[in-house]
Amino acid sequence: MNATSPYAGDAAAHVIRALLDFRSLWTTHDLVATSGVPAPSVRRIIDALDQDDLVERRAPGVVTVPSWLALVRRWSRDFRFAQTNQHTYWRPNLGTDQFLDRIPTSSIRHAVTGTAAARHWSPETLTGRTVIYTPDAQAAATAWDLIPSKTRLVVLAEPTTDVVFTRSRKTSTGLRLAAPAQVLVDLLTGATIPRRAADPLTRWMQEHELEWRY
Repeated sequence: MNATSPYAGDAAAHVIRALLDFRSLWTTHDLVATSGVPAPSVRRIIDALDQDDLVERRAPGVVTVPSWLALVRRWSRDFRFAQTNQHTYWRPNLGTDQFLDRIPTSSIRHAVTGTAAARHWSPETLTGRTVIYTPDAQAAATAWDLIPSKTRLVVLAEPTTDVVFTRSRKTSTGLRLAAPAQVLVDLLTGATIPRRAADPLTRWMQEHELEWRY
């Protein structure tokens, strides 16, 4: 992450995710309450977004996001999956389906991202490695019966910010998926290769905005 960028770091991640996850007219007070970020930091981030035309001022102290996709793309320059998480690589001791079924039976905090999450909304997404955020990779691997591997079938990512768990979606089996905006920025910044794997999810989000923005 570029520490000098106003869009780098935990505070910016929480504010930007709030702006992405909700369709709203935002006051500073509302953003502070939703993001948990102090008002001075919120104002600094909003001022930077305003300078880059990523928010639109509707009234004194009131902003909205004219293009959520433009905001995702700008954020992706600083919040990069390949650079902002500690990664370890594993393979399931049993099959992948059994492994995914096992995750919800444990108490390990998790959020699936990458293509495995994207396929939940856009089934035509290319199949790729299974990428999962979790605070303690070793504890997760033990609970989920994973074996260290160079094949990178499963990537456990220990995040530098808990925003990746924010507003996660729960599947019918109890599996937690990172929010669509988080999954998209991860796909754009290294959660899988090639980057075009993000295209189906991008199209779905454009066509079904009311289904993923509150």
